[in-house]
Amino acid sequence: MLKLPKSLEAEPKASQIIERLNQNLRPLWSEGRLKVPTLELNSELEKALSISRRAGQLRGGLENIESCLRIELQGLEALKKRKLASDSGRISRLLLMSSDGSERFYRHCENLLSMHGDRLAGIRLNAASQVIGQKFFGKDAQVKALLVSHKDFVSRALESLAES
Repeated sequence: MLKLPKSLEAEPKASQIIERLNQNLRPLWSEGRLKVPTLELNSELEKALSISRRAGQLRGGLENIESCLRIELQGLEALKKRKLASDSGRISRLLLMSSDGSERFYRHCENLLSMHGDRLAGIRLNAASQVIGQKFFGKDAQVKALLVSHKDFVSRALESLAES
């Protein structure tokens, strides 16, 4: 399992966050290899995600997320070649998935989690894509996948898990 962001590691809530991330672990699809927690979209997490959205650090849609992660990976690889970055094995990005995706959707999410597993953690929310879309992107939006794309906002979202 990935380590928590440094900003949370020494916090008293760290053990509660880890405990929440280890609850209700299930494969994403029938033949899935990775297990992710299924958690509620509670008011604290909703507030943290709304703050991320207002700051431009919440992305929606699997293609958009995949593109963002691919571009970041290219930058990280360039830094590693210049020996300016190292593999930290810490959560710095958070992939949140709706509960009503298809098997193909979850296979794609599992692929992203495997490919970016050195920094990306996944959580399936016990919420439909319509609910997620409306809360963060507008009345008629349906969004099956969200990416919290900055470590400070990831920390805030993870911290909200301890408060639920």
